[in-house]
Amino acid sequence: MSEFHSKNAVFHSQPGAVLHVPDIEQSLLPMGEEYIVGDLGVTAATDVLQGSMQVLSVQEGMVLYRTAVRDLCTMRTSNLLYPGIKIVLVLEGETQLSYGALRLHLRAREAGHCAAMVALARTDRFMRQWRIGRHERKLVLTLTPQWLAQTGVLHGRVAEFMAQHLAVAPWQPSARALVLADQLHRGCPLPDHLHALWNQSRCMQIVLEALASVEIGSTQEGAAPLPRTGVRQHVRLAALRDWLMTPAADGMDVAAIARHAGMSVAHLQRHFPTVAGQSLGRFLRVQRLLRARAALEQGRATVTQAAGMAGYRSSTHFSAAFRDHFGMLPSSLKLLAH
Repeated sequence: MSEFHSKNAVFHSQPGAVLHVPDIEQSLLPMGEEYIVGDLGVTAATDVLQGSMQVLSVQEGMVLYRTAVRDLCTMRTSNLLYPGIKIVLVLEGETQLSYGALRLHLRAREAGHCAAMVALARTDRFMRQWRIGRHERKLVLTLTPQWLAQTGVLHGRVAEFMAQHLAVAPWQPSARALVLADQLHRGCPLPDHLHALWNQSRCMQIVLEALASVEIGSTQEGAAPLPRTGVRQHVRLAALRDWLMTPAADGMDVAAIARHAGMSVAHLQRHFPTVAGQSLGRFLRVQRLLRARAALEQGRATVTQAAGMAGYRSSTHFSAAFRDHFGMLPSSLKLLAH
């Protein structure tokens, strides 16, 4: 990994460095406070991470947090996070995170599971589950309410998303967004005086795509404002959402999914957007398309078989839906797999 120098860096560690708890506490200062280590055996001198970690103020109210680290301990840590939108993208490895009652297990290069957006309408506790030997290379972009308001994007569905505490959108980054994220991780190849502009241009494109997925993905279905949910119900819905990201519900209609969740169809359809950022119907279609795409990319299915996986009886209708969502025909992916 190349160096990532910037005069706007709030915290920066060298690649391969061994990090300790005070280092992590310092890196979190722009985003939160009250760092707690859930292991009495870990002290300020304990080696907890190895790798590179940087916090960069991209703009006033936009913070880029990037890590390429390996866990040297198995433990849990937590800290308070200030309100804002979190855009998390895992490029390598995996990570287990919790925002309040919301739990996320993100894995690189896995369709539907490598990125997410989370809305923190108020200060809440963040928790990370550490596992010795586990590696992650990830980016987290934090957008404060002030930045969202000043840039004029705090309207429509984005405003509703931000207002719903712990709302989550399982955003699937485009190939371009993944390339931009990788560039941000590897560093700017330009002279120092152009670094800030280079960083901003890439971060802004990722933010635009992520926020557009909330705005466009929801308004296409004319969804009503997001309802408020209690913590217990939110946990149930989040667990259901994670289950629906697997093939377990393939072939089930909405009524069967509602029975599995122990809810009425009307209740499920009304409250599901609070944990997914989109309607249940759209979420199911997107997840099945993502699994079909993964099968095509890995050479595990023909176009006809992928259509069946996505719930389409007609390969023609599947190809049209696939092209609308991914901007390419499934047959082109099948060719690339060979």
